[in-house]
Amino acid sequence: MSRIKQHKLSEPDFERFRQLVKDASGIYFDHDKIEVLRAGLIERANQVGAGDLNEYYGLVSSRENSEELNRLLAHLSVQETQFFRNLPQFDAFRQFIIPEIARRKAGGERVMRFWCAGCSTGQEPYSVAMSVLDALPEPESWSIQILGTDLNEDALADAARGWYPARKLTGVDRLHLDRYFHAAGGGYTIDESVRKLVRFERLNLIDDPLPVSSFGVCDAVFCRNVIIYFTHETAKFVIEHFYDIMSSGAYLFLGHSETLWRMSSKYSLVEIGDAFIYRKPLPLSTGGRRFLPGRRLRSAGPSPGSPGERRSSRVDRRSQSGKRSDPRVKTGATRQKPLTDDGLSPREAAGNARVHLDRGEYELAIRCLEHGLAANAADPELYFVLGLVHEKMNEPAAAAEDFRRALYFEPDLGIARFHLASVFEQAGKMKNAVREYRNAKRSFKENPPGLLEAELEAFDADSLMNLCEWKIENLAGLES
Repeated sequence: MSRIKQHKLSEPDFERFRQLVKDASGIYFDHDKIEVLRAGLIERANQVGAGDLNEYYGLVSSRENSEELNRLLAHLSVQETQFFRNLPQFDAFRQFIIPEIARRKAGGERVMRFWCAGCSTGQEPYSVAMSVLDALPEPESWSIQILGTDLNEDALADAARGWYPARKLTGVDRLHLDRYFHAAGGGYTIDESVRKLVRFERLNLIDDPLPVSSFGVCDAVFCRNVIIYFTHETAKFVIEHFYDIMSSGAYLFLGHSETLWRMSSKYSLVEIGDAFIYRKPLPLSTGGRRFLPGRRLRSAGPSPGSPGERRSSRVDRRSQSGKRSDPRVKTGATRQKPLTDDGLSPREAAGNARVHLDRGEYELAIRCLEHGLAANAADPELYFVLGLVHEKMNEPAAAAEDFRRALYFEPDLGIARFHLASVFEQAGKMKNAVREYRNAKRSFKENPPGLLEAELEAFDADSLMNLCEWKIENLAGLES
């Protein structure tokens, strides 16, 4: 069998493989991940005996070879996970959310359903199950149903097995280890009381129908550290469809660095304990959040989204075949042409750049912005949008510089200060992050948002100040 040892991934090869993976799974590889993609392609090409990557592309893109495409997607998907990851979220889930759901449903159907999308090897859904058993006084009086889904069938097989080596028990304290695990085969097996609550299925968030008919509507959806690997456009598609499978008042858990900013205005953002969690609003007749106790719980208002998100949701987004509407129709299988030229105004250039940004076409977005800056090098919106592009490209230094330039030309641009603070936070520069969150809060208070309202939309000044305040409280102790 021939083996590909060295093969430089040319720009055309990179583009067509990247598009193939994105169309099939939503996973998007930026240019800084080209080596990750190349290594994964070479490994799979060698496994199937392809002579080069051109031959492998013909194989993996063939309609008759969907199994190999599934194997490639599984190989490229990130499988990093652990038990009780992001403990403040699980504390909020156990202490407030499960009791709230139980009180709300006590007089009706005693069923709780939770979906973990992108569950990898199962630590997350098992953590959900343990939390439910911890929180309910009489769990046997409830029907607890937990669904874990992922692209990777090997990971799902490991999850269903319910056995983990000791090194995989990060996050499990002694109490839970003694209560829900049994030593076996040099590792630990999940107790049957936990395993019987969870089932696992392969599901592609982009192509497969939502598991409504097979599972039902959910009281909470966990999709943590998944949409960060999607383009903005694809993430919006996924988040919108989560809404369809969530019951009124259900909760959406995202990863620490993930947000619905500019993605959806349908959810409310609530602070529960020491965590921020999104929620599908309850009907007004239920009294909103009255079930959730504690002075730290407050609504941060609806999350920002595009004007298009404000329209009523369509009842059926699926075709007659059962597949959902395709989020790729705007993008197509080939690279898009820039939507601007030298004759457009800076504002039009910024608008076109946003379209490219939502599609994940970062280089084209930058080209639009360069046209705009050539016409007006002092336009704060152009620098702000350029900062958003560099944020998505995982270039924090460039993003910080862009936001600083936007603030140089418009010092009262609170939304730019907010994004600058976020860049510092992600870079671990907590002192700078706290300073900029304070500046952003001050700016929102003194200058109610008027500029770049497309970035604010459903957020009002009070909600933004609350969010800044929460960030300041929780990061102040980490300043360095």
